[in-house]
Amino acid sequence: MRRQIKPQRFASFGKDSVICPPAVILNHHRISIGDNVLIHDRAWLSVVEHYRGQDFEPSLTIGDRTNLGRDNYISCVGRVEIGNDVLGGIRVLIADTYHDYRDPDTPIAYQPMAEPQPVRIGDGVLLNVNVAILPGVTVGERSYIGAGAVVTRDVPPNSVVVGNPARVIRRFDRERGEWVDGDEVVGH
Repeated sequence: MRRQIKPQRFASFGKDSVICPPAVILNHHRISIGDNVLIHDRAWLSVVEHYRGQDFEPSLTIGDRTNLGRDNYISCVGRVEIGNDVLGGIRVLIADTYHDYRDPDTPIAYQPMAEPQPVRIGDGVLLNVNVAILPGVTVGERSYIGAGAVVTRDVPPNSVVVGNPARVIRRFDRERGEWVDGDEVVGH
């Protein structure tokens, strides 16, 4: 499997890392993979340098011991950083941009990409099945993102997040040394 992916084409490809085919990988040279990473089959690492006259300087980094499930889609035209020890379920979307839609007379597929906003997934995060992490979001370390959550705002470390739009329902309060309930919208 390692030979089929051609690790030498990547910016870096760590020891004992595997990307299971089939996978769609655009611009390998812009992707850094840590050690002992496992990316399951049907992943789409869409790291785009050029789109309809736009030029980008994308960078995708995936940290050590990260495990991403089947059918994951990462859309990167700017900067996406996935930390160490991240566990991703199946069908996770991580995107630092989107197709613009503001011109009402042009099909969306022909409109430019919106300005990218960096995405950062902290160390030790769990992204459950069908999670979407949208442009400009930072997910704090060791946070638990519940199935189907659409994360549109930053998530504090050690939080449990659910819903669409995602909201914090529990978080670890360091001052009190315990988990506390919270029903705040993420980032508010």
